[in-house]
Amino acid sequence: MRENVELLLVTIVWLSIMGICLFLAVGRLLKLKSGRIYRLILVTACGFLGGMVIYLADWGNIVPTFAFFMTAVMICCEGSIIKRLTVGLMIASTVFSFNALVDNWSLLYQMYQLVVKILFCTGLWLLVWKFGPDREFELSPSMWKLLFILTLPPMGIVFSLVLLSDYDTTRISAQYLILLLLSLSAFAGLLWTMVVLARQQKLEAEALLAEQNRQYYEAMENQHFEIRRLKHDMTNHLQTALALPNDQREGYLRELLEHTRTSHTLKYCGDTTLNIILSSKAALMEQNHIKFHVSADIPEPLTMEKTDISAVFGNALDNALEAVKNLPEDQRRVSLEAKQGKGILVVSVRNPGSLPGAGNADRKDYRKKNKGILSSLPNTTKNDTNNHGLGLPSIQATLEKYDGMLELRQEEDEVCLLFCCYTANKKKCQ
Repeated sequence: MRENVELLLVTIVWLSIMGICLFLAVGRLLKLKSGRIYRLILVTACGFLGGMVIYLADWGNIVPTFAFFMTAVMICCEGSIIKRLTVGLMIASTVFSFNALVDNWSLLYQMYQLVVKILFCTGLWLLVWKFGPDREFELSPSMWKLLFILTLPPMGIVFSLVLLSDYDTTRISAQYLILLLLSLSAFAGLLWTMVVLARQQKLEAEALLAEQNRQYYEAMENQHFEIRRLKHDMTNHLQTALALPNDQREGYLRELLEHTRTSHTLKYCGDTTLNIILSSKAALMEQNHIKFHVSADIPEPLTMEKTDISAVFGNALDNALEAVKNLPEDQRRVSLEAKQGKGILVVSVRNPGSLPGAGNADRKDYRKKNKGILSSLPNTTKNDTNNHGLGLPSIQATLEKYDGMLELRQEEDEVCLLFCCYTANKKKCQ
């Protein structure tokens, strides 16, 4: 009886070790759902996957283990269906290939096989942790479909060898050995393909954001040029009005006011580009009857690129404008506070509103759970006026160039977009 208990405890220990290692590998490639029950289910499934004995011609182990593991991945992880299927197949085919190699070398199951399996699961986790793609990576649906197709051959090799072999097969043959090794090595190729595709998509996204920022800045420059032209024309009109007789001057000025709306660039701070942006947004705020308050303690020109200044401040104010323009007029207000000192730029943009999950009914619980900070950026479109979704990826990508950080907070009845970055030496924002 005592020996049985000890054997049970030993089994639980080595299954737990393998389960945790494979769980960490899966969690590196997929976002796990919150909740202990989900993590417990996935660890259990990973433990059975790593410790399951895979004999040739043995249907009783591989089929239910595969079904249990894939079901756990689909239930306990987040992401698209094709993404979860692909990662699950990658892990399952690799572990099954290795177990089939180890388990069919000898007729009797021996202790060294357990040790080797534990080492393999640990090595698989370290491989994914060291050489896997960046956390929170994402691929397009077409790329995930490509990876899914590439995972089918190694999985097909394993299932074909196990399920189509004869029961009188007592030892693994050279042919089976080569096929299992090919299936096992496919994981490294799939992982590297995933990394390359993730990097390529990130570069394309950064290039697209850079082009959008450039176009945004050019539009602001053109608007500034138009303002200067109008100011020049206005000077000529005023000179003409002064030269007219008194009885004609009033009529000329009234006609001029009806056909010309004067614009000007206000000086909010010591950076010309930012002054242009703020003046432009102030005009838009006025058109939409929005109270716009600006406090910009920036005594010197920013060392950031002009396109980056446009991307960060322009998108932040566009978000705020979109969020409040459909509110009752007495609630339409936007405030921007910016301060630069010791090479650090800190900016906050506030407007009435509420973040997703932070409504009046559950605002207290929301703040307690999230500590006032939204951990992930909301995915919205310009038609959604309830939050700051538009332009946040562009702001975040731009701030990364300056080792910056971005936070979206719910503060009472206001949404606060807070960001900071280094405009001198590249350091991390604390």
